[in-house]
Amino acid sequence: MAGKLGILAGSGGLPLRLIEACRAQGRHYFVLAFAGSCDPASLHGQPHQFIRLGAGGSGLKVLRENGVEELVLAGGVKRPSLTELRPDWRTTRFFLKIGMRALTDFGDDRLFRAIIAELELEGFRVVGAHSILTSLLAPAGVLGTVAPGASAEADIRAGIAAARVYGVKDLGQAVVTRAGAIVDREDAAGTDALLRRCANSGQAQGGVLVKMAKPQQERRVDLPAIGAQTVTGAAAAGLKGIAIEAGVCLVLDRAAVVAAADRAGIFVIGVSAPAEPAMSEPMLIYIVAGEPSGDLLGGRLMRALKERTQGQVRFAGIGGETMAAEGLESRVALSELAVMGVLEVLPAARRIFRRVAETVEDIQRQKPAALVTIDSSGFTWRIAQRLRKAGSTLPMIHYVAPMVWAWRGGRAKRMARWYDHLMALLPFEPPYFTAVGLSCGYVGHSVVESGADRGDGAGFRRRHAIPENAPLLAMLPGSRRGEVGTLLPVFAEVAQRIADTHPNLRIVVPTTANVADAVEAALAAWPLPTIVLRGVAEKYDALAASNAALAASGTVALELAMAKLPTVIAYRINPLTHAYVDRVVKVDYADLVNVILEREAVPEFLQYDCTPKKLAPAVEAVLGDKAAGATQIAACQEALHVLGYGGVSPSLRAADEVLGVIARKAAKR
Repeated sequence: MAGKLGILAGSGGLPLRLIEACRAQGRHYFVLAFAGSCDPASLHGQPHQFIRLGAGGSGLKVLRENGVEELVLAGGVKRPSLTELRPDWRTTRFFLKIGMRALTDFGDDRLFRAIIAELELEGFRVVGAHSILTSLLAPAGVLGTVAPGASAEADIRAGIAAARVYGVKDLGQAVVTRAGAIVDREDAAGTDALLRRCANSGQAQGGVLVKMAKPQQERRVDLPAIGAQTVTGAAAAGLKGIAIEAGVCLVLDRAAVVAAADRAGIFVIGVSAPAEPAMSEPMLIYIVAGEPSGDLLGGRLMRALKERTQGQVRFAGIGGETMAAEGLESRVALSELAVMGVLEVLPAARRIFRRVAETVEDIQRQKPAALVTIDSSGFTWRIAQRLRKAGSTLPMIHYVAPMVWAWRGGRAKRMARWYDHLMALLPFEPPYFTAVGLSCGYVGHSVVESGADRGDGAGFRRRHAIPENAPLLAMLPGSRRGEVGTLLPVFAEVAQRIADTHPNLRIVVPTTANVADAVEAALAAWPLPTIVLRGVAEKYDALAASNAALAASGTVALELAMAKLPTVIAYRINPLTHAYVDRVVKVDYADLVNVILEREAVPEFLQYDCTPKKLAPAVEAVLGDKAAGATQIAACQEALHVLGYGGVSPSLRAADEVLGVIARKAAKR
């Protein structure tokens, strides 16, 4: 038998239906009811306790004390202001993690996903009400004796299309249509309030209420539902009937709903989501990444978009091995574009400009639903700029905000001329862009969903015959050829110096596809036992097996933080490039962990400090000093939580924002 069920109860009849189902099934249950939402009279004689909505810590304690294993969220809860919420320490910690703006700016679906993720982190399994109340799911076809006529069927079709557009934007589940036009839509006040507005205005006479699940909806918590009260409200508004999504919408007390509809002379019908969009060509999204770190973001975004659209999406563009694994056939090899530094770019400029022109032509030919460019502003921004200058109205979204808080603040205004929306990785970034009129949302850093914290270190050592007590140093010299050419000789000498005091030292070098051959060639004559890894298959196992890391500054530093691997960061660029960067950069650190914490938690050795003489003692320290390593690991966890670690998937958030931009553009046409 399933474990004890905890019913988190709000308003409406759904909590009582769940109680009845548990009693019929002989299942143990406990109700944690939200004061001000759930009717106390409905819980008379039931095992329950009321709590304030903001008392998260107390609620979790009560659930554990009552032996709850599974949770179901049921009924409505009015979104409170911060004053009304009065959050305790546990609730405050939750909102600090996802951002206090969630109280006002998040759509319901994004907030619900964050809540579910938090509950699951606490060890509970969250299930949907529909998995318990299967008999309440709306069947296809007419439920009562009244059927829709031709004009009502046309309104149903218009309502379904409108509901899906608003649903993608997380703006409610229901619309009222009349004569093929939208009269009103559901907002945070709910369906009953929508029907009251229609009744007061008188503009919905002869129309239809259409209620559908949002395409990206978290169905464990937010299924659409109707009851007899909905029918009464529709009749009062002068509607001809109600259309609900078959197999998805809950019908609370079907007999009462049918009786009310028959008395009022209106129809209630279960309808399917429109066949046309699902059966037509899936939407095309064009994604351009210019380097391996962007390829990782792009691959995760592609996977999230597939999930959000139930696979009704296809992709074109430019990417690397991660995006290829998700089905992208890249127009250009990523190694052609992965160039870093002002002077380093110059020899490749003609090739890059040629690729920009070719990519613009390809986008114009393919006519995608949206363009998503990822980081690599020297390449990706030129594509957006040329498209806009050519008069394109294509929705354009950029992923990864430029570090205007660190240098070249004027880039924010430039972006606002070309892009419709920006997705930021850091919570403090959006104000820099909204101030200049560019829509910007914080989604979090997708590295936190990479799996870097789940490597099998023991298995890696067994597979590669590395003794348990042999020190293993992970060296990550970068993902661009220029970085590898500059840093690998320095790293090699560091390793040789450390081997003098650690004769059993082993080296592992994870690489990306575009630099793997160069790394293998450079290390072929190394005297130290060295394993070069290609791709990501064994990368996280290698990090889990290692005792310390020496790495180029970049996204990989966040993966090392997730792997809880003590690390030393190093970087060096062309001296002239450095002279320019040193004059304009406004932050003190290169590593993002240090930037977030505003202190050097991870040792950095940049430019003229990036020498074997200085690096070797620092690596020796993190390799041999467990206390120093533990201090660094603890600091890194603090920074990772700022980036969304342990919360809702950043890639799913990003997918929601992409789909929302597409829907908003479509609605304006």
